[in-house]
Amino acid sequence: MRRKKIGVINIWPGFVDAISTLLLVFVFLLAILMVSENFLTQSLTGKNTALDNLRLKIETLELNIKDSSKKNKSLSNLLDALNFQLEKLKLDKLNIEKNLREESRNNKNLLLNITDLENKIKILIDQLGIEKLIISDQKNLNKEQNIIIEDLNKNILTLNQELLKVQTALKKSNKDIENKNIEISDLGSQLNKALEEKVGELEEYRSEFFGELKKIIGKEKEINIVGDRFVLQSEVFFQSGSARIGPEGKKKVKEITDILIFITNKIPSNINWLIQVEGHTDNIPISTEEFPSNWELSTARAISVAKIMMKNGISSDKINVAGYGEHKPLTKNNNSINREKNRRIELKLTQP
Repeated sequence: MRRKKIGVINIWPGFVDAISTLLLVFVFLLAILMVSENFLTQSLTGKNTALDNLRLKIETLELNIKDSSKKNKSLSNLLDALNFQLEKLKLDKLNIEKNLREESRNNKNLLLNITDLENKIKILIDQLGIEKLIISDQKNLNKEQNIIIEDLNKNILTLNQELLKVQTALKKSNKDIENKNIEISDLGSQLNKALEEKVGELEEYRSEFFGELKKIIGKEKEINIVGDRFVLQSEVFFQSGSARIGPEGKKKVKEITDILIFITNKIPSNINWLIQVEGHTDNIPISTEEFPSNWELSTARAISVAKIMMKNGISSDKINVAGYGEHKPLTKNNNSINREKNRRIELKLTQP
């Protein structure tokens, strides 16, 4: 029998193709790795540059804060000087009123003296009439009486002249008092105007601050604006009975802080500003070792928000913290929905 030939399969070409394919894949992966390394290097360089810019902005903000403190001190000195002048004018007014009362008493005394003289004249006239009826032939006595009457008339005339002088002096004193009152009123108006201007200096920046916040808020029901305050419901930041802020809450506070820094950088250095951070709770009592009452809990929550704001660039001397517990509710604590509204953090851009 003839043996069949067994065919030998040549696998070498396929092996070479597989090796070539693996080499191409390796080269491709190496190229991707080099591109990624280059991209990460550029990104790190950009972040270092941004960090340097942020440090420069912080130094500039510190210089602006020092300049603002000096100008606020000058304004306080001016207000003290105005108050000193106002107190001095008040003392002058009191002295004038005292002199006026003394002149009024003197005037009353003069009027009493005139009345006494008139009564004496009447008495003398009566006596003269009686004596005329009794002794009609005593002409000398009549002449003497006439002389007395003339003297009395002269005295009355003199007293009238003195009274006129007193009235003139009284009118002058009244006029001086009116002038002093006008000066006091003008100073009061100037002081009120200065105070109104001081209160209204931040209005346009507060409006811009709220406008930017509205863009971030969007349609979130837990964050809203009430009057001149920015209200954040506690559930966004804190768990029940806790003052620790979660990641989502920290993100929200950072967004608000970034906007605040952007707005306050536009405020002139002569305008002093302050961020008021207030904590509020509902009326359900709390009594734990960490928080014996709602007052401690609300204060701790406000401090937590303030710390994050300071960590993100707000100077500590520009933040004021307060906790009110359940004592300033937005609405009555008569159901769970209202109590949820009353558990909140309020932010307000204001002046000291």
